[in-house]
Amino acid sequence: MISVLIFGASFNLAQAATNLRGRILLQVQDVGQAWYVNPLNYQRYYLGRPDDAFNVMRSLGLGVSNTDLALFFKSVPPRLAGRILLQVQDKGQAYYVDPVELKLYYLGRPQDAFNVMRARGLGITNADLNKIPVASVSLDANKAATITSRLARFAFKYQNTYREIFLPLSASLYQAYLTSPKVYTYPVNNPPADVREAFYGLFLKLKVNDTSLDDIIQAARLLAVQNNWGEDQTAEFILALVQYIPYDNSKVVNDLNTDPFYPYETLYLDRGVCSDKTFLAVALLRKLGYGAAILDFPDINHTAAGIACPTDVSLNGSGYCYVETTNYFPFSVIPQNINGQATTTNEFVNLFDPTGLGKIEIRQRTTGKIYQGAAAVYSQVDNLKTLKAALGAGQTELDTLNDLITSQEASLNNLKAQMDVYQNNGQISQYNALVSNYNALADKYNSNLALYRTKVATFNDQVVAFNQATKSFYQQ
Repeated sequence: MISVLIFGASFNLAQAATNLRGRILLQVQDVGQAWYVNPLNYQRYYLGRPDDAFNVMRSLGLGVSNTDLALFFKSVPPRLAGRILLQVQDKGQAYYVDPVELKLYYLGRPQDAFNVMRARGLGITNADLNKIPVASVSLDANKAATITSRLARFAFKYQNTYREIFLPLSASLYQAYLTSPKVYTYPVNNPPADVREAFYGLFLKLKVNDTSLDDIIQAARLLAVQNNWGEDQTAEFILALVQYIPYDNSKVVNDLNTDPFYPYETLYLDRGVCSDKTFLAVALLRKLGYGAAILDFPDINHTAAGIACPTDVSLNGSGYCYVETTNYFPFSVIPQNINGQATTTNEFVNLFDPTGLGKIEIRQRTTGKIYQGAAAVYSQVDNLKTLKAALGAGQTELDTLNDLITSQEASLNNLKAQMDVYQNNGQISQYNALVSNYNALADKYNSNLALYRTKVATFNDQVVAFNQATKSFYQQ
């Protein structure tokens, strides 16, 4: 018989006032296994060993600013009871808000987090614990014992706000993918109808114990609840994570494009080229239930993801909207500068024009939910084009007015020089004859100069608005 050390009071469901949301539960009838009850979905997450506890707590964390955290040390709002807070403006330090005391506990290193979990634990019987649903991303005790994980941090922007997701990743699972087949083989006398289609299919198959995509989606959906995001916004958020994964220039320079990454490898290494990141994006879209495809552009040696969208806004009427994966671009926007990694431009006249992509091949098509956000992106681009056109017209108007002012200034200077000659020579009548002309021209000059300055101020405001809209569009 195993002796179990129990922390905290025993639990009785009859105690109606007891709120399990955000509590740490310890199985008193087992070996003291610990579970965290997420206060957002009332599901329990297995905490396992120190690393497992640390990973779970970080992956379910809520980002807070340094200012807010300082206030929470003085007084924690009841709405944060049981939450994990991540200090996103610092180094991502994590704190557990004890739901009973409404007090912050620093999680620190994995062992520190594990100690906090145990110290703040509440004993519970197996029968009562079984009444609380297990989260789909939880590891059971046996699985947790066989996986060595590390915590990967993915920092990116969505809706022009810095976000981060912490993802537990396994070195052994990475090795399993690393040594998996990356060459498609088939009998010479029985080739597949489309070799590349079959080849791409290899990289969209996940291993049974790979929960990385589910973990990402789970974390995203928790944030979606907090931010009132719909399904389309959740998809945009998740693919922003993919878009911000660093582009692997070394892979291109060293001519290693023949060594594609499985999605797990891209996550584990935190880098990839267009094909690697596209495999990850398409796999995530499928998990989310969207229709998805791999978009190939052999003429420019490029690959992008496709998300099912209304035909009238889709790429060449294919039913899929273009999604760039090598850099951040809104869904359906086609980069005009692609040289391995796509780069942005302040020209907005051809952002939906596929001409520069050359030949388009669509593979690994699946059907599912339809993304409806492309119309809003089209509207944003129309607004940017309007702002840019207004800047062009404003610049032309300013140039014309500036030419007029310069001409008037030259005339005033010439007239003043002549008047000075008359004055110096004592030719008073001739001098006085020019005074009215000079004053009339000076009045026109001053009026045009004031108008010019007003229009410059307006133009500068338009420049600021355009730059802000551009930066917002590209999340720069």
